[in-house]
Amino acid sequence: MKERRTTLLGRRIGTNERLRKQERARKVRHGFGCAWHWFKRRGWILCLIFAFLAFLAIHNRFYLQRFNPLELRYLQYVEIEGNRMLSWEDVMQNAQVETGMRMSELNEDSVATALTQLPLILSASVEKKFPSSLYIKLHEASPVLTVLEGGKATIYSEKGLPLPYSVATAMRLPVLEAESLDKVKMMSQFLLAMRNADRRLYERVSQLAWSENDACIKVFFRDTGFKSLFPARNWNRELFVLFKAVENGFAGDLRCAGELDMRFSGFAYVRNYDKRCVNG
Repeated sequence: MKERRTTLLGRRIGTNERLRKQERARKVRHGFGCAWHWFKRRGWILCLIFAFLAFLAIHNRFYLQRFNPLELRYLQYVEIEGNRMLSWEDVMQNAQVETGMRMSELNEDSVATALTQLPLILSASVEKKFPSSLYIKLHEASPVLTVLEGGKATIYSEKGLPLPYSVATAMRLPVLEAESLDKVKMMSQFLLAMRNADRRLYERVSQLAWSENDACIKVFFRDTGFKSLFPARNWNRELFVLFKAVENGFAGDLRCAGELDMRFSGFAYVRNYDKRCVNG
């Protein structure tokens, strides 16, 4: 009788399965034999080389820790985008960057910070590109208001810093009273928020000033007979949407109003009525 083989669980092992197992075992023995034969002929040389390299790495680990592969790369190309008023040389000089310097010495945040110190630059993004390029994208500042003082017009940007623009440009911008010059940065940010929310509303602004008594921003529009009071902070789109809604919904009341108070969130108050206008 033929010998019947079974597994530990009692399952019968057929002839084909037994032959497959024998073939796998033969291939494993053959593989180990080939590997041992290769090791005896050439493998021991590679093992000696790896052992020697490991010994050198351990012995010189102090120098390996200080090794920086970026020091082998040098800046070759600089790409600048968005510079309309500044030349390529001006950007490079103020960024303190020059071709040929090590890429490891370039810090994107430091370069961006140095560029945003310029009055003409509102924001900057800097990115290092492999292997040896630097990409700089600039967002230049734009004029938002004008200050008339001593017969001279000075234009200020969103950052509250003066800009070198022509007088013709100054005449098209909202005018800030010279007495409120110490609030020019806050006023610039207020007008920027208004321009981002509603550009047409911003273009209607004729004059603005800081009110010490009410601690608010007084705004005079070109096509209204009243002054509007806005808060000193927390300017959002809802504030200007509410102003337009009140202006469109209560046009008759506003013709007789002296002030429109927008300082309180979600509310608007019409004050200082002209009695002659109310009585007809």
